[in-house]
Amino acid sequence: MPRLTMLLPHYPPDVAADGQLFSLLARELVKSGVQVRVLTWRPRYQGASASAPGRELVDGVDVRRCWAPRTGKSMLGRAFAAWWLSCTGLLRALFSSGTLLIPSSPPTLGLVGWWLSWLGRRYIYVLHDIHPELGIALGRMKPGLLAGVLRFVQRRNLARGLTVAITEGMAAKARDLQPATRATVIENWVDTQAITPLAKADSAFARAHGLLDRFTLQYSGNLGLLHPLGGLTRAMKLLPEVALCYIGRGARLDDTKAEAADSENVRFFDYQPLERLADSLAACDVAVVALEPGADQLAMPSKLTGILAAGRPVLVLAPESSELAQLVQQHGCGVVVSDFDNPQAVAAAISKLQQDATACTTMAQKARALAEDRFSLERATGLYRGLLN
Repeated sequence: MPRLTMLLPHYPPDVAADGQLFSLLARELVKSGVQVRVLTWRPRYQGASASAPGRELVDGVDVRRCWAPRTGKSMLGRAFAAWWLSCTGLLRALFSSGTLLIPSSPPTLGLVGWWLSWLGRRYIYVLHDIHPELGIALGRMKPGLLAGVLRFVQRRNLARGLTVAITEGMAAKARDLQPATRATVIENWVDTQAITPLAKADSAFARAHGLLDRFTLQYSGNLGLLHPLGGLTRAMKLLPEVALCYIGRGARLDDTKAEAADSENVRFFDYQPLERLADSLAACDVAVVALEPGADQLAMPSKLTGILAAGRPVLVLAPESSELAQLVQQHGCGVVVSDFDNPQAVAAAISKLQQDATACTTMAQKARALAEDRFSLERATGLYRGLLN
């Protein structure tokens, strides 16, 4: 029986998207005959305070948690957290068995796989973002000593394991960074059985918050630095009859709330429990995905797959050259606004969607078809099962 040990910074009940994705994969791999153990830490994502046992069996997955500090958002705090996860992760992984699976954030966690590979351990490095290039592209880091250290770490992570990238562009960037990279592309996945198209009128979230009679946009997930939301928020002042719901937290939450202070049609909600995700995703007419220029080859918003599975048209705020924009345009499941900092341009796109119910219905159907064909959990499980073999 193949054995897989996932070394994950976050795992449910933590609300981090990566943890939720890997929990679905772990469950399905167990069903396919893989013995899966998850080594993770206590819930702490963006200040989460949910409690979870130190050890439990969930859907056949052996989940083991240990303590980790809550360090805040400062650079020093993040560096300490990365050091803690990497050191404790190495000790824990050393006494586990089977192939290791390690995500790319924090970058130093990947060193666990690199170190243990010298002892003959196989590892899969899942590239959800590329550092330090992503930090530099977002203006959060300058080229220099720290960037050089992170680039050195990233090259080690890519050198000896098998790398899984979630887009072709990220795989190409990985090969540029480390020519020895053995990269394959497995796109993010969604449980198309758990998240199915639901009429807005049947959404308990929409009923509870008075959204049934208003054309509603929804941004659900991390309001992070990757996601340009200013133009969208300001556009709501031009569309008083339209509602915009932000569901989640993140580095841009406070700034977004400040920008929306004078807009009564912009509302904010906390993350919804995973078991109610299908219902909350259905509480809108159009869903929003946003990606900063410069980051489009270095990351891909994981929220896209849930939107597609829920059968919602997608409003993409990103450069037209990005893989995100090209995917949506190629499959006709949404519209792209490349001038996304311009509230007039964003408002015009929203108004066009609002006035064309037939087009929205067609986009919704194509979104669901794309989820089933390309982003299903079953497809991803088969690909990962192939890597383990």
